[in-house]
Order: sequence, then C-alpha cells, then structure tokens
Amino acid sequence: MSATKAKTMMTQVDVLRHGLPEGDGCLRGHTDFAITPTGLCQMHQAIADISHLDQIVSSPLQRCSNFAYALSTSRSTPLAIDAQWQELDFGDWDGRPHKELWQTYQQELDLFWRDPWHNTPHQGESLPEFDLRIIQAWQRLLSDYQGKKLLLVTHAGVMRQLLRHILEMPQTAKYLQRLQLPYAARFRITIFHDENNEDWPQLHWPISQQFAHSE
Repeated sequence: MSATKAKTMMTQVDVLRHGLPEGDGCLRGHTDFAITPTGLCQMHQAIADISHLDQIVSSPLQRCSNFAYALSTSRSTPLAIDAQWQELDFGDWDGRPHKELWQTYQQELDLFWRDPWHNTPHQGESLPEFDLRIIQAWQRLLSDYQGKKLLLVTHAGVMRQLLRHILEMPQTAKYLQRLQLPYAARFRITIFHDENNEDWPQLHWPISQQFAHSE
C-alpha cells in the first residue's frame, strides 16, 4: 500500500464510553438511565483533545445520546443515532439491582459470567447475537463514513465486543471480565483501506484520562 493511498483512504474512529449515569447498583443494559452532570463532565474531558470531527454516531440511550446531541450542537457536527450501538439486552435482568438479581438468579448469573457465549439472560440477547450485531454495525459504519473522522458514543459491553472483533480474539468466556473500561473510557481505531478494498485496523489505547471504574 502506497503512502499516498494510505493517507487518502484512512478512517479514524474514536470510541467513547458514556460517563457516570443514574441507576447505580443496577444492571443497566437497555434500560434508559439518564446521564448525570458528573458523567457529562467526564465525557467532555475525555474528548477535549479532539479538534475536528466529521461525524458523531451514538447509541440512542440517554447516557450516550444526551452528550452526543449537546456535542453535535456545540460543534455543528452531524449526528446519527443508531440503535445497533446499544448495550446488550439483559432481558428480565435488565435495569434491576445487582443484589436483587443475585438473590433471585444466583445460579444463572454465575453461569452467564463464567461462560456468556453459552448462557443467555432470561428473555435477553445472546452473546453470539450481540457480537454479530456489533460486527454488522461496525462494517456499516466503515462503509458509510469511509475516510472520515468519527466519534462513536456507546457502552462498555459494545466496546468489548468491538475490541474482540478488531483484535480477532476467539469467542471465549474470560476476556469480558479482563477488559476494564471505566466511565468515559476512550480508545481510537484507525483503519487503512488499501487498493484491494481490504481494511487494516490499528488500535490506539488508552487515550483518555482513566476515571474511577464502575459498571
């Protein structure tokens, strides 16, 4: 790949987790908890060094989209809200306090955290389904915004699946717990598109200040 081709056909995606939301102590998933003022502050600090964006893409959940709307307005940058970038749907477990879930579903929760690829939350989204959703959303993102500088505002679970895909990690149970992504965590992926339409992603991580960890 020539230097000229690489330069003109590079896509840059900064991936940002939401800041501190409401619903402390709950399994948030698809439940639409609002972002807190502290969380908004964390997110603004995390992207303070980004001087130019061509496009913002966000999960529709408030803990992501409230910030995305505000940033889009302040920077006059186009915004796309895409439900494919939502967190994993935990079904009957979604939005409920961890303590309550542990009392009711202790065995099922233990199986899920030990082997999420083969154990699915009650009435929820399976990890293979979630993984495929994120892969398809990523492929569409690169197709729609090739050559652009993007900010993707999303969730910790989504970011883990995206990292699994980018790094070609096997579908095993343990990596989910080994990737710590605190509130307002951010990493960057640059993708070089060669003359054969092949993508060459490169991960840059960490970039942002690391805030106190909390799920």
